[in-house]
Amino acid sequence: MKVFTHKNQMLWNGFHLVGVLLILIGLIIWIISYFIGNETDEFKLFLIVGVSFLLGLLGISTYSGAQLDFDQNKFRSYQSIFWIKFGKWEDLPEIDQAELLIHSFRRRNTPNGISPTLSLEVTVYKCVLLSNGAKFLALNYEKEKDAIAALGKIKNGLGLEKEGSS
Repeated sequence: MKVFTHKNQMLWNGFHLVGVLLILIGLIIWIISYFIGNETDEFKLFLIVGVSFLLGLLGISTYSGAQLDFDQNKFRSYQSIFWIKFGKWEDLPEIDQAELLIHSFRRRNTPNGISPTLSLEVTVYKCVLLSNGAKFLALNYEKEKDAIAALGKIKNGLGLEKEGSS
């Protein structure tokens, strides 16, 4: 079964960052408890560390994405929780074209009067699948080389020829 999988997962943003922080906090509490001595009840300690570790794993393992099954001509958008993907497979429409688009924009945080307003230039590389001349699916990548590799796999899986080749 030839399946292409795309993840919308960035470890250092949003819920994933909270997950990493919760795991680190649990580990720090566990390590510090050995230096404090017998002042902490072991059950409470394991409960706090265990809950923070499980919530951290939940944060890291939760993401969304898309899958394309080239053999059965199906696709699905999915949500993953604890690395188990949930989503309904649907028929893949006929894809006319797959192309790479580069989208640059300025991202800034919302000014709140307390913290400084930061802004930075962000570039997103998009693999766009077109069906009947309209956008069917867009897959975002942070790195150009990842987007080019994914586009090649998608075109190969769909049997699309690269433009300019004879």
